[in-house]
Amino acid sequence: LWTTKYGDFKPYLLKSTNRGRSWRSISSNLEDRHLVWRVVQDHVNPQLLFAATEFGLFFTLDGGDKWVELTGNAPTISFRDITIQRREDDLVAASFGRGFFIVDDIAPLRELTEASLEEDALLFPGRDALWYMEQHPLAFSEGGSQGHGYYRAPNPDFGANFTYYLGDDVASLAETRRKAESERAESGQQTPFPSFEAITAEMEETAPAIVLTVRDADGNIVRRLTGPAKKGFHRVNWDLRYPRTTFVSENEDPMN
Repeated sequence: LWTTKYGDFKPYLLKSTNRGRSWRSISSNLEDRHLVWRVVQDHVNPQLLFAATEFGLFFTLDGGDKWVELTGNAPTISFRDITIQRREDDLVAASFGRGFFIVDDIAPLRELTEASLEEDALLFPGRDALWYMEQHPLAFSEGGSQGHGYYRAPNPDFGANFTYYLGDDVASLAETRRKAESERAESGQQTPFPSFEAITAEMEETAPAIVLTVRDADGNIVRRLTGPAKKGFHRVNWDLRYPRTTFVSENEDPMN
């Protein structure tokens, strides 16, 4: 990091496979000015690395040949430290002036390869879902009488998490039409006015979604869950409950 004192902000990442006798760069596609603050290696898959840089978090599946940015709710900010909580397989990153960010359960990344990302869809094994009753040691609520006097952060959602990957969006009728219109416009062609029937079909269409089915040991359906149908990684939580067996009336509180 001393190079930054002289105005050099390039991402210097070097790797040795012979105990330091020779080194090679693994910064590959990291952009210039993405100063690297820390790198950690997964304790299960040695090819899986994580890097905390001046502008975000990155991971590689192949030991540094190609880096991919970890998106989500993390801001574009300097991440100064990163580590793996081995018991829960959580990735913990500390940013400059913004606090901590946690990626729950990085185990699915260990099974990924460049070839698998070309698949239409992938469903990853999940970790054990624990059944417990959450305690509030300060009182009957999270903060109790202390309010925000003590630091606390939200726990992961209770239940079982399903992680899946989609290679492309599952487009709706409207999205498919708009894409075709954009392609025609870019090539200088006229875009035909959609018919009344086509617009009606778009309005009446149920939004595309991924349906995850939970079954018991005998194959009986326990629960159906819906998830986003957009390209990329998604997580859907199941609260370990059966669906509600009674209807909710207009004036009824659904939480009771």
